[in-house]
Amino acid sequence: MTALTSGSLMTGWWRTPFTAEPWRRTAYVLLAPVAAVVAVADGGRVQRRLAGALLGRGVRAGRLRGVAVLPLALVSLVIIGYGWSLVALNLGYPVRWLIGMGGSYEHAWGGPTFAGVWAFHAVFGGLTFLYLMPWILRGLTALHVRVLGRWHG
Repeated sequence: MTALTSGSLMTGWWRTPFTAEPWRRTAYVLLAPVAAVVAVADGGRVQRRLAGALLGRGVRAGRLRGVAVLPLALVSLVIIGYGWSLVALNLGYPVRWLIGMGGSYEHAWGGPTFAGVWAFHAVFGGLTFLYLMPWILRGLTALHVRVLGRWHG
């Protein structure tokens, strides 16, 4: 069976954001910069454990590879922070006024009614990124594993 015909990809793509996988990958990306800095002192031990526990992948991470992944870890942190904030701010559109981000919704996308603005942002911003984030996380964590080097043993 190929990946495109397997049940997990074709029949369960809409469940992906609600599984543990994207949240484990998010936790990995959040902790990766710290692990990269710690790799200088511990030789990559924390990175190996982190990748094993959260990604289910063995990596060779040593001092040099640990430091080499630091720029990628920082860029990944910004990307996922922005992506998950888009999900939260668009699905929870009414909360924007509580945190001082509100404004006139008459001229906002989906306006002139508040319900239209919220529906537009929830569907085209929130749900779109909710379903894109697992794929973005898969790509970013695959780059991390590639830089750190797979463990073949």
